[in-house]
Amino acid sequence: MWAKSPNEGGGWLPLWQHMDDSADIAGFLFDEWLAPSVVRLFEQEFSDVESARCAVRFLAGVHDLGKATPAFAIQNEGLAQRMREHGLYMPTNRRELLERQEAHHTVAGHHLLIRWLVEQGWSRRWAAAWGVVLGGHHGAPPDADDSLLPESYPALFGTGAWLRVQRELLHRMAVRTGAAERLEQWRELRLSQRFQVLATAIVIMSDWIASNEAMLPFHPAGLPEVVVDPRRSRRVLRELALPRPWAPSEPPSEINELFAMRFSLPEGAKPRPVQVAACEVARAMDDPGLLVVEAPMGEGKTEAALAAAEIFAHRWGSGGLMVALPTQATSDAMFDRVVDWIDAMGSEGQQVDGAITLGHGKARFNKLFQGLVRDGHFRSAEIGCDETVPHEHKGRRHARHSVVAHSWLAGRKKAQLANFSVGTIDQLLFAGLKSRHLMLRHLALAGKVVLLDEVHAYDVFMNSYLLRVLTWLGAYRVPVIALSATLPSDRRRELLHAYRRGVDRTIDTEIAEVTGYPILSWCSGTAVHSRVVEPSGRGTTVRVDVLGGEVDNDHDRLVELLRDALSDGGCALIVRNTVRRVLDTAAELERHFPGEVTVAHSRFLSVDRMRKDGELLERFGPPGRARRPRRQIVVASQVVEQSLDVDFDLLVTDLAPIDLVLQRMGRLHRHGGRERPRKLRAAQAFISGIALGDLPELEASASRYVYGEHALLRAAAVLLPHLGDTIDLPDDIAPLVQDAYSSAAIGPESWQEQMLLAWQKWLGSSAKRTANAEKFQLREPAKNGNPIIGWVSASVGEADDQAQGQGQVRDGAPSLEVIVVVETTSGEWFTPGWLSGGEAARPVPRDATPTDDIAKIVASCSLRLPLEFSNESAEAALWAVTPEVWEFSPLIYRLPVLVIDENGNGEIAGRAVRYDPKTGLEVQRDSSSTTESSNP
Repeated sequence: MWAKSPNEGGGWLPLWQHMDDSADIAGFLFDEWLAPSVVRLFEQEFSDVESARCAVRFLAGVHDLGKATPAFAIQNEGLAQRMREHGLYMPTNRRELLERQEAHHTVAGHHLLIRWLVEQGWSRRWAAAWGVVLGGHHGAPPDADDSLLPESYPALFGTGAWLRVQRELLHRMAVRTGAAERLEQWRELRLSQRFQVLATAIVIMSDWIASNEAMLPFHPAGLPEVVVDPRRSRRVLRELALPRPWAPSEPPSEINELFAMRFSLPEGAKPRPVQVAACEVARAMDDPGLLVVEAPMGEGKTEAALAAAEIFAHRWGSGGLMVALPTQATSDAMFDRVVDWIDAMGSEGQQVDGAITLGHGKARFNKLFQGLVRDGHFRSAEIGCDETVPHEHKGRRHARHSVVAHSWLAGRKKAQLANFSVGTIDQLLFAGLKSRHLMLRHLALAGKVVLLDEVHAYDVFMNSYLLRVLTWLGAYRVPVIALSATLPSDRRRELLHAYRRGVDRTIDTEIAEVTGYPILSWCSGTAVHSRVVEPSGRGTTVRVDVLGGEVDNDHDRLVELLRDALSDGGCALIVRNTVRRVLDTAAELERHFPGEVTVAHSRFLSVDRMRKDGELLERFGPPGRARRPRRQIVVASQVVEQSLDVDFDLLVTDLAPIDLVLQRMGRLHRHGGRERPRKLRAAQAFISGIALGDLPELEASASRYVYGEHALLRAAAVLLPHLGDTIDLPDDIAPLVQDAYSSAAIGPESWQEQMLLAWQKWLGSSAKRTANAEKFQLREPAKNGNPIIGWVSASVGEADDQAQGQGQVRDGAPSLEVIVVVETTSGEWFTPGWLSGGEAARPVPRDATPTDDIAKIVASCSLRLPLEFSNESAEAALWAVTPEVWEFSPLIYRLPVLVIDENGNGEIAGRAVRYDPKTGLEVQRDSSSTTESSNP
């Protein structure tokens, strides 16, 4: 029997050898790589850990049993003929087995194992939960089809000597792994779906490692002697050097000491009440569960969550941490903080050496992550060694980073298996999307603590996926921490209930309403608890008013306000809901405040966007770090709402849902002790994009295409009593958010008819979007014993963290992404001339595949286009000018080219566009265009 056909040198791999390799590698993964929390899940399945290990090794060992069939063996004529000579009959022509594609070796193995177990006296029903692991080891379990049974297709599955060989292989592996002596006691075992999923993932990993010819060489031509040699797999595992799971020591019992050791607190500073409470709850919970932390902006929720995660990991045996955030920019900012936190643990002597990944489509442009990639790629065999070479990082001197980006744990399918993962929420939501190799994502999550930041930031579509993933996390008993400053109480209860459904699918008890702020809510098992926390005493009183002027054009009023408010200096933030409004406003303000206007939105080249984020932090970040200008106006889209620790003296914001308005207000007077200009010593916010009256008038693009009329009217209604007065942060956050998202009638009587119509429209839209989300959504875990047959039927294929993939878990068409090159008057292509570090004005070949160095620069010039270009004609026009030879570059083959001239002008399907490194991409107005992009 053969598993791998001959290579160029004639070497081949017998099936028994591949089975042995896979079983031995699975044993190593179980012993050395799996998080203790996952091992505990397996142990609970079998009542003892050794039985669980035997079962996993057995399934890995027999995963390719379906290759012991004529349907598979006939693919190589030379090896097939040798098999015929040993009595294993099969046709001499593949055309005589026309249906062999229906009996792929995964499906064949699924049915052969079930048949063998039935022969041992098992029920076919319970045996199917074992067989499906074999059926799913190529990334998708079989669909529900009982017609393809071995007895129905003897030519495909084999008869006579084939049956004896199949049984011999199964018996041999059962004896070798210790499963043979346990088959009787396993006969009535009803395997849970969580075991089936996680075991399949381990089998997939074992198969991939065992299939690496470079590390596990083939046998020479001829029939080798069957020898049991575990040293063969140990060699490859030493070379691969997979990191062991994170195993934190018990954190200091004194919370003050824990925070002083992990975070760079100012001298004399102590943890805030919400941080202390989060750690106390984490220590007191009886079982792993979901902890929801609601506290004001700037209150240190991230530090509270990291400290709680460390406590959880120590208590429950989690082998890593995943942090999920709304955007790439927030992920990049968090990545630095997580690496610093890990390094702080490492500097205390803890064993946190391991692998880390940055999970989003632009990770290759993050300088810190790329440094870890270089360390990991060239030193992967040294992971875990004691690095003592000091270096400077953010003003601190310590050993080299405790983590690296491991070269094997990379790529779309394996990256999330790293111990530590920071990325966009898409990486988490993909765990609820029917897609190939989904089991690997579940294995990656099952062994970690999961931290969800800005959990309020997701719409109905994404929230549907989030709830489903939380149910699976509950089934895996994964500790989860969710953070928000502005979480509606209904959403909080949804999150807690979804997690409890995973713990006990029959749970239907209501979760009681609890008021208070800051507040911690958690479920331990299925029980739900809450704790209102003492405020820290930090607060900001914001005077709020309407800007005035025309709803869709308030520039005159805005200029008048800024001239007066900034007459003594100061830094103002103007937030617009669409990029078009950002650009129009910035252009007008530049006329009146030349050289004092900065623009921030999503339509910048990746390299420019990162540069601008850094500049914002350098200018408007915390005291001691920021070089604050005397006077500056930042005109931005929603990109400033989250995670950027920036501080302004004055805010003008378009009306948005109330939680987002409050997030924007959180950028006002954020850092205490800072000297403010005389006119701006009191925080002031002005609401634009609305005209109040008997019937409110809303800015058109925001109400139609971005947020919808219902959310904006509810926000206006709760803001109305505060206009001309003040909002106290944090005291007013919870009341405003809960009122805005409640079902109670609010606002003036004259608004009610308009609000009712908007609510009815929102209900219909929400129901439709939820139904759309469920089309490709994973089902909840079923009862024990039910096999995961058909688990990902009608899937989307492979989940993808590029724009197209994000569209799978985010509502609406994915925006088109391009790479930008500059064409000179002579027709030559170059990288943009404003790039830094020797990357500017580099020649870009059109008739050859770019070198990796040039391709990397070009890839950093990627740009997300407005949704108005998400159509076939625009995409076709861009691909038409993209050199065909670029498809051979692994860095840029996915992306078409947008060509601009030396003045930044270009064209997409007849529409003129212009790119400027200061203002980003601007699209020429087209009267036929009726939609406004909702991209921030």
